[in-house]
Amino acid sequence: MKKKSDCKLVIAVRRDLHMTRGKEIAQACHAAVGVLLGGSGYTYDEEKCELDHVRMDRDTLAWLEGGSAKICVKVDTEQALYDLERKAGEAGIHSCLIIDDGLTMFHGVKTPTCIAIGPARSDMLNPVTGGLQLY
Repeated sequence: MKKKSDCKLVIAVRRDLHMTRGKEIAQACHAAVGVLLGGSGYTYDEEKCELDHVRMDRDTLAWLEGGSAKICVKVDTEQALYDLERKAGEAGIHSCLIIDDGLTMFHGVKTPTCIAIGPARSDMLNPVTGGLQLY
């Protein structure tokens, strides 16, 4: 039986944009993949078509091995995403802010839609995301 980890990944989605449910899910997936790859320091070997030198910090490994908890929360403004990005950076937590290209929604305007923060221990994440309402 796997040991449950105290590490989690928080994904904050903007609700003021009135995205379709599928669009929200796709944006959240982009954020989750982005924060994992962005924090891993990976390199890609085009000739071999494979990832090389993937490094993960202790919290990410604990998260992957201990259940991979993902918590979805909602925010109501673009500024809220930027505030979360700033707070995560100040706390030393990886984050990935997703800015949609506007090709399927938003009439061609690049639009910040969501952010993934973590994986990190709850005691690090709670000061950054603890006050947000669950999605």
